[in-house]
Amino acid sequence: MAAPPQISQDELEELREAFAKIDVDSHGHIGTEELNDLFKAANLPLPGYRVREIIQDLTKTGDLHDGKVTFGEFANVVHGLKSTEVAKTFKKAINKKEGIYAVAGTSEQSGTQHSYSEEEKVAFVNDDTIVTWVNDTLTQAGKGTISGFKDGSIVTSMPVLDLIDAIQPGSIRYDLIKVEDLTEEEKLNNAKYAISMARKIGARVYALPEDLVEVKPKMVMTVFACLMARGMKRV
Repeated sequence: MAAPPQISQDELEELREAFAKIDVDSHGHIGTEELNDLFKAANLPLPGYRVREIIQDLTKTGDLHDGKVTFGEFANVVHGLKSTEVAKTFKKAINKKEGIYAVAGTSEQSGTQHSYSEEEKVAFVNDDTIVTWVNDTLTQAGKGTISGFKDGSIVTSMPVLDLIDAIQPGSIRYDLIKVEDLTEEEKLNNAKYAISMARKIGARVYALPEDLVEVKPKMVMTVFACLMARGMKRV
């Protein structure tokens, strides 16, 4: 296929290489659940809300076939990103690879039924940036750290609760938390408390308690990202 106007032939080849990394079976298409991984492979990390918007847009236009995304559709999506004002800030974030880059006001309403926080909407951060900030904040507060969003301790919700307490000291009542030999009900109770307290201190968390109990990495990431956004507002 010819390269869209905003994409050079060299860039097109780079996109093909990225697509091949995700399309390991060489079927010529990938599932929508792999689209976020594809953007990362192409060095175009997007926040979760934006990937959901793209999937919904493809669905509305009838470009999705049985939930599959072809290379041509992916290239056109990248072309669309490069044609927007969002892309300018987005590209700047990729090049600098530091901190949070606000792009408030540049995203159009997509009509998506998903609920997501303004923190996620206005921030371009990679996973390593979030983990580093979380661990620095926890360490400064004298609390334990995490290895990543799959860390086994997240099942207890303690890293989230500790981070909330680090952001707003004294906000967590540790006497209400069970920390050892947890039953499934106790894990869920901890998670409910963590999500509730995150929202109480002003973090616009939309993840569910079950996401923490089941340690769903992508949803766990959004919890920490929202807490990071809240924490960076501290005076």
